[in-house]
Amino acid sequence: MVTEVRNSIVTLNGSWGVLGGETRRWFGRRGLFHLVFWLLLIDGWLYYTVVTKAMPFGGLGFESLVGMLAVFPMLAAIILAEAMVVGEYHNGIAAWTVAKPVPRWGYLVAKLAGLWVALSVTAIFIPGLVAYWWLPRVQPYRFVIPEAPPLGRFLAALLLLSLAVLFFITLTGFLGMVIRRRGVVSLLALFAFVILRVPQLAVWDGWVRFTPSGLIGADPGQWLPVTEYVYGDALGATSAVLWTIVAAIGFTAGAALMYHRLEL
Repeated sequence: MVTEVRNSIVTLNGSWGVLGGETRRWFGRRGLFHLVFWLLLIDGWLYYTVVTKAMPFGGLGFESLVGMLAVFPMLAAIILAEAMVVGEYHNGIAAWTVAKPVPRWGYLVAKLAGLWVALSVTAIFIPGLVAYWWLPRVQPYRFVIPEAPPLGRFLAALLLLSLAVLFFITLTGFLGMVIRRRGVVSLLALFAFVILRVPQLAVWDGWVRFTPSGLIGADPGQWLPVTEYVYGDALGATSAVLWTIVAAIGFTAGAALMYHRLEL
């Protein structure tokens, strides 16, 4: 019994160390690069569309902001998760790491969690909150000055987008453990992203109730469900939140199980 408790403590400490190491990597140059990149991409592009004559429909403001946050961080999640899982396997980094007193499942879960936290902060929350501050303070080229939604509701919308990022990180990690071929994993994950973004491409009408499509999916020309939520409407498919979390846990568990049995 004492031995089992001691092993559990070692396991948790090792996994926590991996998570801490993964997040600390984002506090240095890597994190600064990502922060500047995402601020320029999200806030810079949004500012350009709002105030210049070249993009006369930029007065939409927060709709455009949510739309960008529902695309670019998801694509980055797929690319970075594939590089982390499949890239480290082929480069031998994973084999070197699990030779240390860290369980394989703990190593993988910590890596995925660290990527989710770091990407959510640098690509969603900080750019979103910066835009929340300046959008109502600029004079758009057309229409009216964007009106800021309630801060609490806006933060909740950012959290929903973060959950969608978690879904794509874990999905890509799972596919990386199944296939372990760079390029193929990204293509499959990108295909899933397209299907989730455009529900009319799905063959099943209940797709939006059990996937992130209920958060980030909409037919062309329509507002995203998370955008409607920002402006006061209830989510059309609240079950999508629960099932997105369940799917992320399932993908993580499946990837961890396969990683535990993997010959490195």
